[in-house]
Amino acid sequence: MATEVRIDEAKSEAFAGQVIGNLNAAAVTLMTSMGHRTGLFDTMAGLPPSTSEQIAAAASLDERYVREWLGAMVTGRIVELDAGAGTYALPAEHPSHLTRAAGPGNLAAFAEVIPMLAPVQDKLEVVFGEGGGLPLLGVR
Repeated sequence: MATEVRIDEAKSEAFAGQVIGNLNAAAVTLMTSMGHRTGLFDTMAGLPPSTSEQIAAAASLDERYVREWLGAMVTGRIVELDAGAGTYALPAEHPSHLTRAAGPGNLAAFAEVIPMLAPVQDKLEVVFGEGGGLPLLGVR
């Protein structure tokens, strides 16, 4: 005899919200890695509140991509937007965690772990089924 499973709708909705939050955080983490790799955090740390055009010019990067990146960083509460002035700023407390000057405390450098895992996901799927390791990663 089959047992009826009752779904708690509130718990189900809360779980869906948690997963969506995780996906959003992963996207922000990828963009955090991009900010590290392109030097955008380092550039912004030395600028006053600036437009996307000014930031892109200072970093010698394409403005469209910088603008999109800034949108992600604002969403992730890493960069602040003054909508009235159309300027973006890296809050004074953030460079000590996001720039190369932070040294080993540079959390943006750790964000690179997520994009590093993506290319090996298919290989990991095989290892989950067959066991073994991934020699390219030094994992046995």
